[in-house]
Amino acid sequence: MNTDPAATQAALRAFFAQLAAGGIAHVAVSPGSRSTPLTVAADRTDGLDLSIHLDERAGAFFALGLARTTRRPVALACTSGTAAANYLPAVVEAFHSGVPLIVITADRPPELQGRGAPQTIDQQNLYGTHVRRFVEAPVAGTEPPEAAAALAVSLLGVALGTAPGPVHLNWPFREPLEPPDEDPAPFDLLAVPAPATRLAPPALPDTPRGLLVAGPMDLDDAGIATVADLATRTGWPVVADPASGLRCGPHVETTPVLACGEHLFRAPWADRHVPDAVVQLGAMPTSKAYRLWLERTRPATVITVDHLGRHPDAALAVTARIDHEPGAWAASVGAPAHGTTDWTSDWTTADRTVAGAIGELIADAPFDEPSVVAAIDAPVGPLNLVVANSMPIRDLDAFLPASTRPLRVVANRGANGIDGQASTAIGVAVGSPDPTVLLTGDLTLLHDLSGLTAATRLGADLTIVVVDNDGGGIFSFLPIVDSPTVDHHRLFHTPHGLDLAHIAPLCGASYHRATDRASLDSALAATVGRPGLHIVHVPVDAGTNVRLHREAAIVSASVLEVGP
Repeated sequence: MNTDPAATQAALRAFFAQLAAGGIAHVAVSPGSRSTPLTVAADRTDGLDLSIHLDERAGAFFALGLARTTRRPVALACTSGTAAANYLPAVVEAFHSGVPLIVITADRPPELQGRGAPQTIDQQNLYGTHVRRFVEAPVAGTEPPEAAAALAVSLLGVALGTAPGPVHLNWPFREPLEPPDEDPAPFDLLAVPAPATRLAPPALPDTPRGLLVAGPMDLDDAGIATVADLATRTGWPVVADPASGLRCGPHVETTPVLACGEHLFRAPWADRHVPDAVVQLGAMPTSKAYRLWLERTRPATVITVDHLGRHPDAALAVTARIDHEPGAWAASVGAPAHGTTDWTSDWTTADRTVAGAIGELIADAPFDEPSVVAAIDAPVGPLNLVVANSMPIRDLDAFLPASTRPLRVVANRGANGIDGQASTAIGVAVGSPDPTVLLTGDLTLLHDLSGLTAATRLGADLTIVVVDNDGGGIFSFLPIVDSPTVDHHRLFHTPHGLDLAHIAPLCGASYHRATDRASLDSALAATVGRPGLHIVHVPVDAGTNVRLHREAAIVSASVLEVGP
């Protein structure tokens, strides 16, 4: 049983032309035989750029990073079988982070299913509940181009809807797979319906004693401005996670932005300054201290604002949930205009006091992760900082001060995994004109070596700062580290014993080793914003980092008792 290759290409060209008209500019393709019609049709469609990825997992995380930095949906296309399964980690992250991806998996036709055909698995609902919509398309070429275009409009509408995220299209193809040389007849694009809107949210409580807590979000400039304006009008300080978009930027000049929440919430001072209302925006903040503070103090009103259905509530303290994109919510919510009050000053003064103490601690401490954060924060000018999960995001949360510098922090805090961090950073670097730095741990970098090897081929200008403690440093914070009956170092720290210098020639990268602040500053000056891939290797000690985090908590509590 065969289909007409011309009919297949006519449908696919209409599909991709409709995607391009709907805002997609890039298709990340992984080569394969069954996906041949998809690859050729995408390549022949005006307005689409293609990147080729040898590893589907890395390609999907590249698409995730590109979509986040360009704020445009990206399409993925791969062949059948386990190739499609390798998209899963990035699809999960995109779902929980609200990143729009059009995931297109080629498949065998129905007559080859369940018969032992090679590279054939059950791909229906392959990503389970981690996509906004799944569609099993008819065999390509059996329906007219108009049906394929309508499918593209429908998928884009869901991916870019009020709860954006990935959608999955599984498309069976019959042989022959090779397209004809002739272009199909021109196709008239379909109209794209206007996006849905949400009703205006209810007003905030009329109290000067409020607190905004901004978790990881992908706010655009307008969203950042509306949240900052809300904080300024109400006088409610905004505790800004490093990945919230609010900790750094010009708005900090006039907005009560707090960077030291991890330390403030651990201190008895915060227990004496319980707000009447807390509004939590976006995902759950990185700070564990915030969750524990909610459990201890139980504020009377805790409202979550999120458009992705997350409404994180690990402390079981949330009293109301608002389904709304945080930036749009801030622009439309009714809010009391109290301006700067004693409450505002109490929190901002406490934050400055702690930030000063932490800065002095870092300056006097041995060279380790906190010093790395300070060095990355030092250069001027716009910067994309992609920060990996595990310890790097926690180090950033604990030691990155608020500032007016144009620093954009990107972190995959949807599912919080270490998958695909290098590939995400490559996508950010390719999609942004600003310099890009990836701050990562050694295990996380090793986890995505296949993606890293594609950086030069994909034209990424990227500096990777890898803090290397020969294993998983975050597990040194576990209580089990002191157990006399458990070999913590072998079972949890997972030492790899590899010399990361060997990665550089494999990937065509320059290599720099930094063992103190001066050599790190020099390496950053020589690489950030420069063409090509650069690896800055920073050997550190996990035990030192544990000690500095604990000292920071002690110092913060101490200065707050003496100060505000």
